[in-house]
Amino acid sequence: MSVHDFFSVVEPVLLVVGMAMVMVAYLGYVRRTRDLAGMIKFWEKRLTLTRREYAWQRIGIVTLLLGVVVRYLLVLGAI
Repeated sequence: MSVHDFFSVVEPVLLVVGMAMVMVAYLGYVRRTRDLAGMIKFWEKRLTLTRREYAWQRIGIVTLLLGVVVRYLLVLGAI
C-alpha cells in the first residue's frame, strides 16, 4: 500500500470522526440544556459548554482540520 493510498483512506475517516466528535459535543449540550435553538445557532455566543463538551468540540474541529489538510495534500499531489 502506497502512502497515497493510505492517506486516501485516512482522509474520509478523519472527516467523519471529526464531525462525529463535534456532534457529540453539541448533542451533549442539547441533552443537558434542552436548548435546540442554541445548537442550531452555534456561531452565536449562546452555547455554554461544559469542559467535557468544549474538549469534544475542539478535538473534533482539529480532527476535521487534519482531514481537510490531508485532502488538499492529496489534491495537490504532494502525497
